[in-house]
Amino acid sequence: MTTTETNPILDTLPFQSEEDWKDMFEKFGANGRTFRDFTQLTPESMEVIYLVAYNQYNAGKFADAEKVFRLLAMLNHFERKYWKGLAAAREAQKKYEEALQAYGYLGIMDIHDPYPPFQAAKCFIALGKGAEAEAGLRAAAFNSEDKPEHAELHQQAKALLELVEKTRKQHADSSKS
Repeated sequence: MTTTETNPILDTLPFQSEEDWKDMFEKFGANGRTFRDFTQLTPESMEVIYLVAYNQYNAGKFADAEKVFRLLAMLNHFERKYWKGLAAAREAQKKYEEALQAYGYLGIMDIHDPYPPFQAAKCFIALGKGAEAEAGLRAAAFNSEDKPEHAELHQQAKALLELVEKTRKQHADSSKS
């Protein structure tokens, strides 16, 4: 089909030519657009969908919550709470590698937030990756230091870091014997 033929579906799309579509996708990320911008979904409807995922998570329906959080994160990749929910749903299902991907993206969105490296460290512990867990816990402790809103997370990160360091040292000592 050429672009000169009429098609009722194509006529409703914002771009008619292949060049227009290519140009839009090349500029897509550079201008802060999200896939939600190309849907009929309003911010209010996104919030309703988020509440569905949030309630599924809290009801222990982690696989269902993951699907909805993944959809939300795809529709608006700038919204931190979608990524946080996606990561938590994956972690709750013991999908640690996949949770790490979501926590990693969440961490890139705000490198000063101690939550992503702290949660990532817990995933690394579950995977038996002590060195990576230590790095995450150090980042979490550093990013939460002297921040009253993160005082509890700071204490947890420090305590868990101490435990991981002790466990790794004991493991290293027993390997030498």
